[in-house]
Amino acid sequence: MTTISMFSSSRDLREGLHRCLSLIQAATGSGAEADAPWWIGVPEALRAAAQHGDLKIESLAPLFTTPERHARLLTAFARVRAAPPPPAETLAEMFADAVLSNRALAAHAGRDVYGASNKRLWDVLVSPVAQALDATYGAGLMGETSGDVRESAPVPEVLDLLSRLMTFDTRPEGADHDACAQWLAELLAARGFKVELRQAEGHAPIITATRGARGLDGEIVLYGHYDVSPVEPGRAWRYPPNRLTAAEGRLWGRGVADNLGPLATRLWALETLTEAPALRWIIQGEEERGSPLAHRVFPELLAGLRPTLWLEETGYHDHADGTLRLLSRTIGAAPDASEAPDDALERLLLGLRLLMRSRGLGTRAEARGLNKDVVEGGCPFNRNLPPGARYIALGINDSRARIHAHDESIPAWTGTLHRDELALLFRWAHRVAGEHDP
Repeated sequence: MTTISMFSSSRDLREGLHRCLSLIQAATGSGAEADAPWWIGVPEALRAAAQHGDLKIESLAPLFTTPERHARLLTAFARVRAAPPPPAETLAEMFADAVLSNRALAAHAGRDVYGASNKRLWDVLVSPVAQALDATYGAGLMGETSGDVRESAPVPEVLDLLSRLMTFDTRPEGADHDACAQWLAELLAARGFKVELRQAEGHAPIITATRGARGLDGEIVLYGHYDVSPVEPGRAWRYPPNRLTAAEGRLWGRGVADNLGPLATRLWALETLTEAPALRWIIQGEEERGSPLAHRVFPELLAGLRPTLWLEETGYHDHADGTLRLLSRTIGAAPDASEAPDDALERLLLGLRLLMRSRGLGTRAEARGLNKDVVEGGCPFNRNLPPGARYIALGINDSRARIHAHDESIPAWTGTLHRDELALLFRWAHRVAGEHDP
């Protein structure tokens, strides 16, 4: 939303100002405040109108021009690298002009034809933010909120890939690890990756796939695994565990959440996204039996890598309302130690908050890694991340996934959203890498 229509300038301005207030909350709030809806902080009498985007210009004005509000406005604009807004006094005068113009329009019941006062406010508040967000995260974060993303249909290509992955028996006692690794290697090669299979007698192959940058700077290391846990003996499943079933708004089957569904979704996403930074995808096949080969290989394999970001095998939404858990951290001095996200990673979290709000979802940030207490021997990926590494867990799972248990499933609606998350992440990596070039 970078332009204002001459035939709907009043409505466009109000919508743009509401979105600016959402950005200010996300960019300047601390902790849980950044994840909270922006309208929580407005006077109670205005809260319902604010929640539905119905505040009038005269009610919006003090939310930008009081000393405390204007200070937050300056901070937010600086955080997203937008051109600074005018001083509070100048903004107050501009709002007063817009209020008079809108009252005159209402009094004469005229057409909402290009108001100069609306355009001036737009040019100093809405347009600079929209342009700055587009430059960092890609287009669309200041656009109109879409419908309920949880009503999205599953992606047919993901269903096909996931169904095929589930035909391989990659349980610890299964016999299809080599065949599955070879099939994945062929798919990755078809997507432009240079693929290497690291093999050792008695172990499932580790796939290392690398691809050069496609129009964007930076580098991202992705992690995943293609093996699955055994079916619990004596537990009846709602749907057959050994084949994919789409029902009740979910996808059911052994391994769909850990980690076949996330693998299939990323394979599809990387085929559809035309721009990407350099990628290195490491996929092992023994996580469900303690990762013996990975624990041997990963210290050397990951040593010396300093990508813009390390991306975990998946992430989680809350199943009740779709809230995205923003699990991110900077790695501390001790192995797998979590410290607060650095400034660059905080800017990624800001972009993801805005993306979720544009899809009607909330967020909840937690400075930690994905919970892998159930992983025998610990996760070799997490244990070998270097100090200072930026880490995030994003993916398609939710809190009903029931990994390592009967009735394992994933929500059917998260596939396209994860593709959009990756697109935003790629643009962010490009911007961060450019800032650190000599």
